Amino acid sequence: MLIQNINMFRINIYGGDTSWTVYQLEDTVQDMRVDILPSAGGILNAWWVGATNIIDGYTDREDFVQRVHAGFRSAKLLPFVCRLNNATYRWQQQEYRLDKFLLNGSALHGIVYDQDFAVVAAQQDESGCSVELEYRYAGEHPGYPFPFICKIRYALSADGKLEIATWLANPESAVSALPIVDGWHPYFALGGEADHWWLKITTDQMMEYDDALIPTGRYLRDRTFTEGALIGDTKLDNGFLLSGTLGPFCKLKNPETGHTVTFLRQLNYPFLQLYIPDHRKSIAVENLSGAPDAFNNGIGLTVLKPGEQKEFLVEIQATVKP
Repeated sequence: MLIQNINMFRINIYGGDTSWTVYQLEDTVQDMRVDILPSAGGILNAWWVGATNIIDGYTDREDFVQRVHAGFRSAKLLPFVCRLNNATYRWQQQEYRLDKFLLNGSALHGIVYDQDFAVVAAQQDESGCSVELEYRYAGEHPGYPFPFICKIRYALSADGKLEIATWLANPESAVSALPIVDGWHPYFALGGEADHWWLKITTDQMMEYDDALIPTGRYLRDRTFTEGALIGDTKLDNGFLLSGTLGPFCKLKNPETGHTVTFLRQLNYPFLQLYIPDHRKSIAVENLSGAPDAFNNGIGLTVLKPGEQKEFLVEIQATVKP
């Protein structure tokens, strides 16, 4: 199905059934298409620039169900990001165990990564197109009995720019404040292996992790990619503290193909996690509002009182060599 074409931007909707409906944002002039999957955790599943897809996503619903836990590709990370040490935390003098998915004793990547988001708006005009998703969590997991509302807006505009905005709200009817951290987990694939890609991040402040990849609270000075460098055989599963909201704060490029992803700006995402899987054909570039294990260490933790809301945003630009 095609929503009315307005100039260069349009929204396409396709898929076999409601369990795998794709909302595609398209720039017909730049030949750019962004695929959003509301029923698979509201994820960004593909970003086509011409014939090149720069997102390592899923082929269909079965692929998603079978492999979402093997990397959590493009997952929305809520209400915590990365790891929760020993899958436990204390909040308001009570201990909770949040154990939807465990690895080496720690909980990973929150609880909404496989949930069904509702499409609440789709808009297009001469300047761009967007789709807005919503997920209402009722507090059903005993390890996180705090209802919240999550809204995500994907907006494609001129010059290959994709803005991803998230709003988190504690309902006015809530009986208590809630702890929450927001993030997402996209894997970018620029062709070939990451060893041959060039990376730049505008910070030299790397979080120190222990052997369980839990922050110690200290920062190490690391300038490996501050001025930009080939990744080579570097193994990455590291977190960094960004120096500001304006960018570009991260740039990833394949010099052989010219494919480039530039993180232009962010709002309330002061942490950046980088991870290269063993196959080294993609790299996760994760914008995070708080650090791993923030429920325990408090680093970047957001606390929302009843009726409060907070916005998080990242703007990314993609280009490929003609």
